[in-house]
Amino acid sequence: MRLRRTPLLVTAVVTTSVLAVAALVDLGVEHTAQQRVVKAAACRLETSGPVSAELTGTLAGLRVVTGNLGSVHIDAGHVRRYGTDMDIAADLHDLSTDGTISGGTATATIGYDQLQERLAGAQTAAKGMTVGGDGSGLTLTGKVGTLGIPVTVHTRLSTGADSLTVTPSSITVLGQDIAVARLSTLPGAGNLARQLTPHTVELPDLPDGVRLVSARPDTKGLTLALDLSRQTAGAAGPKCT
Repeated sequence: MRLRRTPLLVTAVVTTSVLAVAALVDLGVEHTAQQRVVKAAACRLETSGPVSAELTGTLAGLRVVTGNLGSVHIDAGHVRRYGTDMDIAADLHDLSTDGTISGGTATATIGYDQLQERLAGAQTAAKGMTVGGDGSGLTLTGKVGTLGIPVTVHTRLSTGADSLTVTPSSITVLGQDIAVARLSTLPGAGNLARQLTPHTVELPDLPDGVRLVSARPDTKGLTLALDLSRQTAGAAGPKCT
């Protein structure tokens, strides 16, 4: 019986050894591929901040020989666009070794401190107010009027394919919530009501195939959700390898 089982044992040992070697090779190739993705992402995003990449598919490393890395998750910090620093997170599908993709999604998070800096240079009624979020929209908190009454302005966020609109919806003053639509009917509040109008920010420099789909505030700042189509593949930009 032992003699008959010997070939089976040898086969099992050989198979296990081959799988172990394949796994080690896969890990080595995967690490190299991830470093290439990191280098290319840092170049294309033109960021000096931290960049990381993870191949999320099975046996991702061995897929390199086919020219398709599968699904990849990328994180990049301190990417500067529109004069503002932001953190980028992207999930790309069917990423090829020449940089094309079949699609994906991404988020760009702008910290409240960055929004605060932009607001400081704005010539609006919101200048000097503190930017925050309430889970559904941005908030602006500060003092208004000659008496310096504390006020919090609540807003709604809406998006177009390449634009973001911030619409004041209500204010909180002296513990009461008042709809912006009612402000003009209150004594002495007409001037404030006229200043609380919708404001649209155009994002004209989005690459081809990139579409803004939503915006929401979170604990870190304002997060813009983006959809990446197949047309993103081969988009113009710095030559990166």
